[in-house]
Amino acid sequence: MTKRFSFSGINGILLSNFLLQFGFSIVGIFIPLYIFKITNSFFWILWFYLLFNLVIIISTLPTAKLIARFGSDKISFAGALVRLVFLIFLILAGKNPFFFILAAIFWGLAVPFCWIPFHLSIVGTDHTLSFGKDATKINFTNKIGVIAGPILGGLIIQSFGFNALYSVSFFFIMLSGIPFFFDKYEFKFPEISFKAIKENLPIRQMPRLFLGFFGAGLFNGFQEVVWPIYVFLLIGSYRFLGDITSIGLFGSFLLLAVVGQLADRFGSKILKISVPLNILNWLSRIFLTAPLSLFLINLAYQLVSIFVWIPFDQLSYQTAVQTKKLEYFLSREIAIHFGSFVAILILIFGLGLFGLNWSMAFVFSALSLLFILQLGFAKEEGVKSVGIALIKKDGSILMQLRDNKNDIVFPGHWCLPGGKIKIGQTSEKAALKELKKIIGYEAKSFNFLTEESYMLPIGKKVIRHIYWTEYDESQEIKCLEGQKMEFLKPEDLNEKEIFPGHKKLYQKALEKFLNNKHA
Repeated sequence: MTKRFSFSGINGILLSNFLLQFGFSIVGIFIPLYIFKITNSFFWILWFYLLFNLVIIISTLPTAKLIARFGSDKISFAGALVRLVFLIFLILAGKNPFFFILAAIFWGLAVPFCWIPFHLSIVGTDHTLSFGKDATKINFTNKIGVIAGPILGGLIIQSFGFNALYSVSFFFIMLSGIPFFFDKYEFKFPEISFKAIKENLPIRQMPRLFLGFFGAGLFNGFQEVVWPIYVFLLIGSYRFLGDITSIGLFGSFLLLAVVGQLADRFGSKILKISVPLNILNWLSRIFLTAPLSLFLINLAYQLVSIFVWIPFDQLSYQTAVQTKKLEYFLSREIAIHFGSFVAILILIFGLGLFGLNWSMAFVFSALSLLFILQLGFAKEEGVKSVGIALIKKDGSILMQLRDNKNDIVFPGHWCLPGGKIKIGQTSEKAALKELKKIIGYEAKSFNFLTEESYMLPIGKKVIRHIYWTEYDESQEIKCLEGQKMEFLKPEDLNEKEIFPGHKKLYQKALEKFLNNKHA
């Protein structure tokens, strides 16, 4: 029997992301200019992006039901097909501008089909909590994909026109839907209701974080519309816009490895420096009109911005593993695109009241970054988890042999079974759920043992609540996670590799058990 090919780790996800980013970067920055070329109206551009973001907000919850029913791979592939329809409508809009309405709708539908499964897959495949490194890998494939895109797109437009541009993009976006079928991760839930999703949206539980997401969307809404039009109206060249974008992206690409390590070490504290620098960058654009100055300010932005977006993504993924992932990423997408929706509304009212005022647009872009800056001052509490010592009458304690994989911390070591505490969940409730999930055991009660905190090798703080309970000698112990489960006696520990600190926890739990037994 032929073994099915599959990508290791998140490589399949990253390949899909690379193809999508390359295919879309060819056209992305030029979409506002294409709309302006066809309609000769700034209002058409703004209404297009307003409808686009509104469709994302409306379609995000229905997309969750589809992911729950059909799985992340199929939905991701469907998202690539929807993007192809979007490109077809862009081509048709060249003859009839009303096709821009359908293009905006299908582009809006494609976004949650793509990004929600993508983010779910990232947090589903990483168990080391090194999300700064994951964010770097994502940005690495993004940069590789988008570095050549704008410069190639500008060249194609100058030489062959927009229809040729959309044809090239069509091919790569079509390919991007394939690698998801060859990764090792498939995110799929049993059927889920709208009521359950809405009740568990974590926006209220994490207001600071989602205010940051809103700010990211607000900034993106301003910059993806304002900057391309501003540069093109000053210079009048598609190729110049593509060139300065690609060169800036290449410059930031060279810093990626350093930024990922800093993000895992310092987390969101980096934002205290990088966000103010980006604010100054956008405010200074008010005074720039010469080609060289436009090139340099864009290069400076790309070099500094990765010190914003990598810690931002790292914080996003780090939080996701502590809560309900599907509902979390739904909330994230809604908050981001609501921010973009508000940004476009501000531009529409500003254009109507004050006309084309570039200074005001750049000020709004800069101020929107303040929402992200506040994340740099948020207190990092670390990852909260729970561990359970299940003890037999003879004093042996259940231990789990961790998988022997390089993508988890301390592979092949024995440890007390346990898992992460979800946001809004008590430690005791988490202990009940983890035992049921890991060994199929339903405990009636727990005794608190201790609370410990330690640092993982990647620099992440873990706060762990430890409980103990006596085994009822009747329920079957299953191994639903890890390599095996065994009741180990104290003398067995000397012959095995034990997760750091768990030998002391074993001894403390046994001492409590024996004292309780003789009391």
